[in-house]
Amino acid sequence: MGKLVKIEKLSEQNGIPVRTLRSFATARKIPFLKFGHRTIFFDPEEVNQALQRYEVHEVGSRSKHRDAK
Repeated sequence: MGKLVKIEKLSEQNGIPVRTLRSFATARKIPFLKFGHRTIFFDPEEVNQALQRYEVHEVGSRSKHRDAK
């Protein structure tokens, strides 16, 4: 485990809005550690690995399946 950072720092490092990161954490899409009632920390390396599992498609792009028809 590397250095832990707060959500604001993680947001700066990755260019992802804090609100999006909170949603991902709530949905358990990214790993986090919770200390106390509200304080959560993230390991940036673990978060980056988790985010790589999600593929983002360009809006309006056609999938390979559709193109095959």
